[in-house]
Amino acid sequence: MAVLTEKEQTWDSALIRDLRGKRTQSEFGQALGVPKNTVWRWETGRCRPDENHAKLLSDLASREDFLADWRVFNSLRIMGDLEEGSREIRELFEESLERNPQKTAGKE
Repeated sequence: MAVLTEKEQTWDSALIRDLRGKRTQSEFGQALGVPKNTVWRWETGRCRPDENHAKLLSDLASREDFLADWRVFNSLRIMGDLEEGSREIRELFEESLERNPQKTAGKE
């Protein structure tokens, strides 16, 4: 199941930094076939990935299950009551963490 595609995801600087994770800009650039300076430009917002690079980012994100559990749903229902919405968001977030305990391991 593809998580993100170039048509579904706009790659902004914060999202690119998150996808890079602990890799250096050089390592991340090698994975995408771009120089580290290009990664730096994307991450600082000086430029955005073109269509081809956005597809490469989306392909990498899909392979790594990047943001696999981040889905927008029930948003209209949550908007009604602030306290109820906060409770539902917390529950959904906790369920996401329970499904993926390896992503939170060691972050204490």
